[in-house]
Amino acid sequence: MYRRIANATNERSLIATVIPPGTVCHDGVYTVQPFTLNPTESDLSEKTLHSAYERVFTDCELFVFLGLLNSIPFDFLIRTKIDTTIPVYKLEESQAPRLTEGDEWFEYIWKRAARLNCYGDEFEEMRDRLGGIDPATDMSERQEVQAELDAAAFHAYGLDREQTAFVLDDFHRVQNPRLMDDEYFEMVLERYDDLAGAG
Repeated sequence: MYRRIANATNERSLIATVIPPGTVCHDGVYTVQPFTLNPTESDLSEKTLHSAYERVFTDCELFVFLGLLNSIPFDFLIRTKIDTTIPVYKLEESQAPRLTEGDEWFEYIWKRAARLNCYGDEFEEMRDRLGGIDPATDMSERQEVQAELDAAAFHAYGLDREQTAFVLDDFHRVQNPRLMDDEYFEMVLERYDDLAGAG
């Protein structure tokens, strides 16, 4: 799910999340379903259409997608295309790396996205399904995990250090940032360097 109402001058323009089962969304948010409905004749004779739903992507792919949507590189890209809303077609025409299991950065990004998203009792079953994800709940820990995710996203996009530094320097800063102050942007660049050195 991502919020439809946005602005190119917000601290983050695109805000996406995985929502727990049973949550009702209104028209201010758009949802991306991990399933596609593909009924056969035999499915239509069942009491429910549960058997007609097929997974489009795995849980880990869902979280790597979430991590990329919530990354600085994607936000930098999407804010060049929007005014006060994010129409579906603007999201669909925006480029993001297509990471699947076995790809570089896949594990690194999905695990951090899950740690940032899967906290609270509603996500207990999801955490177990993902192999016991330890959610990041402390604010300083969350900021560190998000910086690691942002840095990895720059690598996944294939941006070199000079390009990464340019995006971080050019990224719009709000007057009173809640999280993304100059120290945060420096932390992202440091994590980028750490990952480049470890790679």
